[in-house]
Amino acid sequence: MKHRVTGRRPLALTAAATIALSGLLVAGPAYAEDGAEPSPTPSPTATSETNAPVETEAPAVETQDAPPADVVKIAEAAADHGVEFVASGTGADGGEITVISEDGATDDAAVDAFASEADLPTGTVVTVDGTPKAFADGDIVGGQGYLSLDQDDLLYNCSVGFAAWSPQGDPALLSAGHCALDDDNNTMVGTFWSVPSEQPAAGGDDELPATPRVLGTFSFAQFGSTNNTPGSNGDTNATDISVIDVAPGTNPLPFVTDWTTATDAYDSLAESGYAVKAVGAAVPGPVAKSGRTTGYTEGAINGNHIVDGWAQIEGRWVQGFSSNTEAGPGDSGGAVIQGSTAIGLISGGIEAEPGVEQWTWSASLTAALPKTGGYEVALDLDAPIVTSPTSGAEVNPGATIEGTAPGSDTVTVTGLGAEQNVDVVDGKFSFVGPVGLGAAELTITGVNGLSTSPTTTLNVTVVPAPLVAPVITSPADGSTVNETVTAISGTGLPTTAITVTDAQTDDVLGTTEVAADGSWTVDGLTLEYGSHSVVVTQTRTIDGEDEVSPEATSSFSVIPVSPAVTSVANGAEFAHNDGPSGLAGSGIDGATVTVKLTGAEPTTANTAALAGAFAAASGTFTATVEDGAWSVDFGAALESGTYTVSATQAIDGVSSAPTDLAFAVLAAPVAGGGGAAPAPGEGGAAAPGDGGLAATGSDMLVPLTAGAIALALLSGGLLLVVRRRQQIQS
Repeated sequence: MKHRVTGRRPLALTAAATIALSGLLVAGPAYAEDGAEPSPTPSPTATSETNAPVETEAPAVETQDAPPADVVKIAEAAADHGVEFVASGTGADGGEITVISEDGATDDAAVDAFASEADLPTGTVVTVDGTPKAFADGDIVGGQGYLSLDQDDLLYNCSVGFAAWSPQGDPALLSAGHCALDDDNNTMVGTFWSVPSEQPAAGGDDELPATPRVLGTFSFAQFGSTNNTPGSNGDTNATDISVIDVAPGTNPLPFVTDWTTATDAYDSLAESGYAVKAVGAAVPGPVAKSGRTTGYTEGAINGNHIVDGWAQIEGRWVQGFSSNTEAGPGDSGGAVIQGSTAIGLISGGIEAEPGVEQWTWSASLTAALPKTGGYEVALDLDAPIVTSPTSGAEVNPGATIEGTAPGSDTVTVTGLGAEQNVDVVDGKFSFVGPVGLGAAELTITGVNGLSTSPTTTLNVTVVPAPLVAPVITSPADGSTVNETVTAISGTGLPTTAITVTDAQTDDVLGTTEVAADGSWTVDGLTLEYGSHSVVVTQTRTIDGEDEVSPEATSSFSVIPVSPAVTSVANGAEFAHNDGPSGLAGSGIDGATVTVKLTGAEPTTANTAALAGAFAAASGTFTATVEDGAWSVDFGAALESGTYTVSATQAIDGVSSAPTDLAFAVLAAPVAGGGGAAPAPGEGGAAAPGDGGLAATGSDMLVPLTAGAIALALLSGGLLLVVRRRQQIQS
């Protein structure tokens, strides 16, 4: 028979326990030791009709103004002889015992002297290994069990998934949504600690701990789709997640227990397990889970499993993934991890038995978290590591500090004035170090959401750097710019004084101080059209004396922008009888535009008149820009041939770079082939002395001579092909 993992195991409550589980926190130790007498629990006064929580006063606690004199005497004697006093009291045989630590003096002479001064009977001093430490009262980790109480005073076993942060930065826990809801979708009344030594993994007692302690209350729960409806296959709103806002004194840790420390003598599960350093989606490969029933188990997401899909758990659809990781009732909500990455919460599945393979379904954490209203998984971030410089090193002002902070989105840096937040990219960060001379201490803390890492401290001594020439980055040396230069910029040694001087007049154009990031800018300048040269130095003061750096120089030109030609496009072709008679464009008002037109003569001039036409078309034309426009007139439409244009504009004698273009006027079409040539005197007859060109009014027909073919090829036309016409504004 296949067993469905329901995740919740109801427990019957005794009458004495009902009040504690209805919200009353009984005073007493966090965990009851094995065999210890439980603290008295008030009798129930809530009625079965209302199940209302009962408020009672905690029993009075006797206090003492000072420790007993004999304890003071023992402590003083221990201090006198280097003995570390741990405890004293009545032993199991009824005699008095004094306990000391091996971390203090334990040789016979020291112990005997201590016992004598403290009036301790011989043989009653016992040594223990080490110094006792607190067992992290309040720490709770992923995989640890807890109890939830429904409105009918029934308890259920579930497991903690991961430590979390609320949107307000308060500690919380994540678990399964169905652990927080009863069959009628009512939220459980509350949650309580499950003591590992009394309820260890792999099947502990299903009983209330000797001293009940409130864990927290459910602030969010979703099992299935929105509003806890069943949902459907493929429903991206379908999930299984809950949030427990923990009670004061509870300390969720970004850690998943491996359950190896769940013993009768040790109730902390935070001493052995796996730190949670990231949140991600499930991927094929090894996977592990931790829960209160089956403990820490390992499995795999293999080829027969779903990496991202939906499963129906108790009639509700849940988006997630499957694996063969062992789990059982009570493990629901437990942590599912791959390495140090949190990927899911145990939701349900099929429990293994002879002939039945384990099939475990987990809610996808990346899909579930956005539905909680801003809760996030708490992460155990590694402290940032500074890779350069080393702590204690001497550095120059503004030296770059570099390091790594895996898992962090940013690092917070103090010690540089105002607190800085520096982005971490691909696990690495860098920022500009201190600029003031002398000792400096920086602290660097990794941050990911509301999770922070331990802080790394970097101590350096800032010493003067060699004072070299500053760098001029704009305008660059040898550059040409088209706008009035209003600023000179560059880099230098942080905190030094920058002076910009006109190299031609020695006039100081401006001063500034190099910023902490090494940049500087002197603005408010007016360097107009023409050639300019500036000299820049940086100065620092050490022990009252100024030190001036070598000079940096930048020579540059400010020239007008090149004029635009709008009437003819570069590479344009015109019909033989439609060549442009001028050129037009745009420019700077008041500028003088100079257009140089050059016509290319044919390689074989078949008439002196045709060669002369090209010579007449070539020339230089000028115009003044008015209202942003200019135009020049060639005096006549250009004949067939190829042409180049070079246009510049000048202001106050400073000329722009040229605008260059080329275009062609195509040759006239050749007379149709195969027909008889026109007779002399008829339309198209050749005139004497015209070099064989037929007169056709404003058109010219070029006969099929070698010169005509060369001219056609020169102009870019093909015989017997009529080219497109272009309209030219002149």
